[in-house]
Amino acid sequence: MILGLGVLVGIMILQMDPPALVELDHEEHHDHSEEVSIPRGSHGGWLFSKNDLQVEVKIFETGIPPQFRVYVTTTAGKPIPLNEVDVVINLHRLDRLDEIHFKLVGDYLLGDMTVVEPHSFEVDIKAHWQGKDYIWHFSQIEARTELSTEVQANAGIKVNAAGPGKIKSVLRFTGEIGLNEERVVHIVPRLDGVVREVFKDLGDHVKKGELLAILESRELADAKINYLAAVKQSKLAKKDMERETLVFKTTGTMLKLLEQQPDLEEVYRSLKNLVIGENRELLIPAYAKLHLTESVYKREKRLREKGISSESEYMLALEDHKSAEAKYVALREKIAYDGDWTMRQKQRTSEMEQLNLQMAIQKLLALGLPILKIERLDKGKDPLLTHYELRSSLSGTVIKKHLTTGEALKKDDNIFILADLSDVWVNIAIPAKNLNAVKLGQKVKVKNDQMETEAMGRLTYLSSIIDETTRSVTGRVVIPNNNKLWPPGTFVTVELILKERAVPVAVRADAIQSLRDWSVVFVNYGNFFEGRPLKLGANDENWVEVLDGLSAGENYVVENSYAVKAEIEKSGAAHSH
Repeated sequence: MILGLGVLVGIMILQMDPPALVELDHEEHHDHSEEVSIPRGSHGGWLFSKNDLQVEVKIFETGIPPQFRVYVTTTAGKPIPLNEVDVVINLHRLDRLDEIHFKLVGDYLLGDMTVVEPHSFEVDIKAHWQGKDYIWHFSQIEARTELSTEVQANAGIKVNAAGPGKIKSVLRFTGEIGLNEERVVHIVPRLDGVVREVFKDLGDHVKKGELLAILESRELADAKINYLAAVKQSKLAKKDMERETLVFKTTGTMLKLLEQQPDLEEVYRSLKNLVIGENRELLIPAYAKLHLTESVYKREKRLREKGISSESEYMLALEDHKSAEAKYVALREKIAYDGDWTMRQKQRTSEMEQLNLQMAIQKLLALGLPILKIERLDKGKDPLLTHYELRSSLSGTVIKKHLTTGEALKKDDNIFILADLSDVWVNIAIPAKNLNAVKLGQKVKVKNDQMETEAMGRLTYLSSIIDETTRSVTGRVVIPNNNKLWPPGTFVTVELILKERAVPVAVRADAIQSLRDWSVVFVNYGNFFEGRPLKLGANDENWVEVLDGLSAGENYVVENSYAVKAEIEKSGAAHSH
């Protein structure tokens, strides 16, 4: 296991012709003690030499971002023209290779890249001078540890990839879970009765239409009997009106036929199969008499004109004809008027009986009988007229019950309360001072810290009245509760999300640890874990924006990062250059 700072030193010098490699290895150990120390130069840097060339490598970071400075002399300490030396340093980090080139600045060579923290890497120094190549290798390890898979599992260390996130600005309030009052029903008998049988108890789940209890009710029997009587009266009135309608139509046919003044034989033939009733009995004889008196009158008139008949016989025939005509016309008018009047009366009677039937039906509906059960009554399929079935009007849970077998109930007794708990209300007390920031439709996160549950919703209601005592208004959020994790009466924490901002890289807030003067997360490569200093941006309760130091896709410790920190600190890691 590598904990903290381990220094592996190897010095290799490769001569150009023929090439020769000289290497000194310094192996890592778990206690990170140095078997071979690297000497220090006059500038405090690592000092490497071979033959006539001496190179001092310094990470300079006083007042400026860390940078490599290289000082080159002969082994005797004499200056070497820096433009004659070419130096390249390769830093092998866990996640990448940094290749640093140098340029002449005063009396040293300056690296072209900032040496970002942590200064934990394998270092290759390559120098070219007077036609010869020189290579030195050493290790600079800090803020790093190696943990086996077994150790990781035992410590509960979990790793995840960094990636985009959303930073939220929130207001936090206290809320209380309540029933969705739009999905609560109070079951009352609607009539007086005695409990015969109870089928449901507190906490039971019921479906819409499911039987809750059976009552015995005389009031229900009276309502059913009234309905059956109304059904019969309605049917009789309907039949009566149908017959009267038929008679009215056939009477009209008869009146139109007689207006054409056909002979009696044609009248009898045309009206033979029609249902006319007493109107036929009254009008046909009157029409026959009119027809007869007209024939007598015309005969007497011809005889009078020929001087055969007397004046008195002629006048008598005329009087009989006019009298018969007047009676016939009056009878026609009476039959037409009486037929229309009778038709209207029968129609009114039928409508009144139909109205009585509808009132009887509505009363049964008001008592809770379904329409199909009502329609079965007049078919004789409900012999128990006092039998009243109390059924659920929604699917939900029995949250209150107040009835027992044999108990006498009043029609307004509140015997069951049912609630659909598939969603619940979260009632929030919002201080008046925060109202300017609160709007309907805003996203809301609801948390129960004791149950470790969360749910998302939106603000659907905001009271327009400020409570005089608490100086707050009531807000409401509807959240799903299919898994029954949000029992009414539970106090919860409510986060009202004012705004959300997407960021390219975010890490979990609880993954960040303090190491030296850094805020770090521990990146993971294989079994290696290394503290990665971060430049942090905005944050909320759960996430922190990363401005620099970590790339999307890099794995970092998201759970039990303190265990990794403890391993690094236990090693006594130092920050030495």
